[in-house]
Amino acid sequence: MDIKKIIPIIVVIGFILIFSYSSKEDISINIIQGEDQLIVEKDFIYNHTDSITFPAVVRSSGKKPVLTEYKGVEMSKLFNSLNVDISNVERLTFNATDGYRIILSAEEINEPNNVYLTFERDGKPLKSKKQGGNGPFQLVIRQDPFSQRWIKHIDEIVLE
Repeated sequence: MDIKKIIPIIVVIGFILIFSYSSKEDISINIIQGEDQLIVEKDFIYNHTDSITFPAVVRSSGKKPVLTEYKGVEMSKLFNSLNVDISNVERLTFNATDGYRIILSAEEINEPNNVYLTFERDGKPLKSKKQGGNGPFQLVIRQDPFSQRWIKHIDEIVLE
């Protein structure tokens, strides 16, 4: 076989491999408290022992409410498993990749069965914004009757 024919094929395969590797999304959440940063990888969240599936009603403006099922981890339990103490935290800011953010109090986080970091909807993983979804992580506040403070595409939590 002629080496001149093989080299272009190898170059094309190399570009395909480089592109496919670089296009993979980094799925994690960065928790920041002062100078400290903790990166929580997706596998830790997806395989968390306190993950549960729960019903929730999704309300979007101009659309009928939709009963759906989410899977996620209660934020207070996630913080406990990471040894992140929020007892002296005044506010928690949840930042999304699209620039949206919400602020919650530690009291809201500690309300039982209220604030969840979700990663599945109706048995399917949440897709990222790049893939046209609401994930890979979405914050669901069960005691928010109109879903106004839910936030999708979370990638960072700042504790202050």
